Amino acid sequence: ILSYLTDPDLPNGLKQINVVVSRDRYGYGLTVSGDNPVYVLSVREDGAAHRAGVRVNDQIIKVNGTRVTHCTHIDVVNLIKCKFVVLVSN
Repeated sequence: ILSYLTDPDLPNGLKQINVVVSRDRYGYGLTVSGDNPVYVLSVREDGAAHRAGVRVNDQIIKVNGTRVTHCTHIDVVNLIKCKFVVLVSN
């Protein structure tokens, strides 16, 4: 997962962070919401996403190399369901 997180020292207040979330036996440990863009709605404590540094309100930018900033919630969920996931979040 790649994340753009709030950072007041950067232009537009954004900082890019690259993280990989590998599904564990409970899944990815996150839920997403919205369309164009899709945001992280919740992150399960001690889940795969939490351990990778994903935060609530991160914006999903990319999944498995596919830019998803103009995709629907369903499209993003379907991409996340793959075994190996790379996301870009804000």
